[in-house]
Amino acid sequence: MEPHILIVEDDGHISNIIYEGLSAANFRCTQAFSGSEGKLHAEREVFDLVILDLMLPGISGERLIRELKAVRGPMCR
Repeated sequence: MEPHILIVEDDGHISNIIYEGLSAANFRCTQAFSGSEGKLHAEREVFDLVILDLMLPGISGERLIRELKAVRGPMCR
């Protein structure tokens, strides 16, 4: 199974460029357009990698990464 990547980026154009490039390289990608949406995806699914913008609507990227680390533990860097 191909690695699953969560892309959390509020700029749709940038998010789509990342999505298209990674999908073409056979990665499975999920897009989120706010910190809150990214958190929902991260709570429901397991991802091999999170590409995270720092300045997001809802929950900031800094806060989201802290919350993911608290939930996922030391495996989340």
